[in-house]
Amino acid sequence: MRQFHDMLYLLEEERMETWKEIQKTIDYIEEHLDQALRIQPLAELAHLSPFYYQRLFARLVKRPVMDYIKMRRLAHACQDLLNSNERILDIALKNGFSSHAHFARVFKAAFAITPELYRKERPALNQVLKPNLSMQYVLIDEGVPLITNEMFLEISYDTLVKEETYLGILGKMSIGANIPIGAATGINQADQLWQSFYTLKPSIPHLLDKGSTIGVSFLKDSSLDPEKLGSDQSFDYFVGMQSDGTPSEAWEEWRIPAGEYIICRFETEKSEPERSTAIAKALSYLLSTWMPKKMLISEPYSIEKYQPSADADVEKIEIWVAPLQKNELENP
Repeated sequence: MRQFHDMLYLLEEERMETWKEIQKTIDYIEEHLDQALRIQPLAELAHLSPFYYQRLFARLVKRPVMDYIKMRRLAHACQDLLNSNERILDIALKNGFSSHAHFARVFKAAFAITPELYRKERPALNQVLKPNLSMQYVLIDEGVPLITNEMFLEISYDTLVKEETYLGILGKMSIGANIPIGAATGINQADQLWQSFYTLKPSIPHLLDKGSTIGVSFLKDSSLDPEKLGSDQSFDYFVGMQSDGTPSEAWEEWRIPAGEYIICRFETEKSEPERSTAIAKALSYLLSTWMPKKMLISEPYSIEKYQPSADADVEKIEIWVAPLQKNELENP
């Protein structure tokens, strides 16, 4: 029996270490996207057989190796389209695509927009992010910060003493274009709703001068099971700003009730894509790693709360979820 337990322990240790080898190849890929990348050398870098490397990569990154490489090349190409005057053909070749036509076809399939129109209209896009696999395995305690080379975040239990009221607008978000977090591609519908909100904000009454703003993902139809929704369906997204509590029939309202919340706090640059990347990684860590490993379940909504900041370059963001109590789980 002891030998059996020792074997299980060794297998677990091996599994925990293997992600580091996959991360090495992720870092290598990021630095060599302009070059030809093949499975065999990547597998050798990870000290794995090509067969096992591809299976493990897809399991951890949620995409096949070559598909991930293609999507990261597209992400870099997006930055070139916005930040340079290079010809689209040159951008395509620079980022590992064989021709303008090949690049345009792959770009439109991923984002539902052509490279030319993207450069002209500059919409925010959901892109496949470079993952930091350590965030899938490192479990921090409440109040202890998680520090990586990309971000700094902290999770704690906090009590909201007084209910907060927000006024704003409501929109529908495609599940397929937004989930899984950091891995879906397409037009960033949330960003479009935020732009609409800031356009309408001067006409919304009763807003606090220095109030927080929030984005809330939820299902307005409470009869729907969030676990059973397909990629062709949608969820609701509220965008608004803190008000003095005065009702307004002309605008959507969201109330954060007094009570206990799990809050993930982090700071990021206000510029894109750094801001969207940080939000996606924090959401993914909280909802897909931290809470499952703590065996916690929350109410079927999450709140992105943007706090006022004196620093023009830094965004202070909090993600709020309301944990379900044990008796609520036993008596739904």
